[in-house]
Amino acid sequence: LVINDHPRIALQVGAPLCHLGQEDFFDQGFCRAEQVTGRPKQLLLGLSTHAPEQARRALRAKPDYLAIGPVYATPTKPGRPAVGLDYVRWAAAHVPIPWFAIGGITPANLDDVLAAGAGRICVVSAILNAPDLTRACQAFRARLPSAPRRL
Repeated sequence: LVINDHPRIALQVGAPLCHLGQEDFFDQGFCRAEQVTGRPKQLLLGLSTHAPEQARRALRAKPDYLAIGPVYATPTKPGRPAVGLDYVRWAAAHVPIPWFAIGGITPANLDDVLAAGAGRICVVSAILNAPDLTRACQAFRARLPSAPRRL
């Protein structure tokens, strides 16, 4: 269970993960993950990034993972321009912690995202808009690298 945008709720319900956007973290005055996760750590924290500068800043905050995207335009983030595969390639070469490619990923473009270096993905629209949610999830899973990955 990942709670998006609401670290207090994540803590209250005992969720293992909370995910925050740039504005939900840095614009709220946070500069270190432990300000959200507590010390000792009570939950894992992920941060969204949209460019190398944001990723570098996020890495200094010491989150548990980063989101890299949106790789492609997506209806879940209207008005947010796509970052493209070059940012995925940059992340593959420079991000030393777990990271996820996110945004507009579909079965039609998944191979390109994986070829750019992504080993983890987040998918929303391509699953929620599929006629069979289970089959859509299975199709994505079948095409992902089989090596076990942990946060």
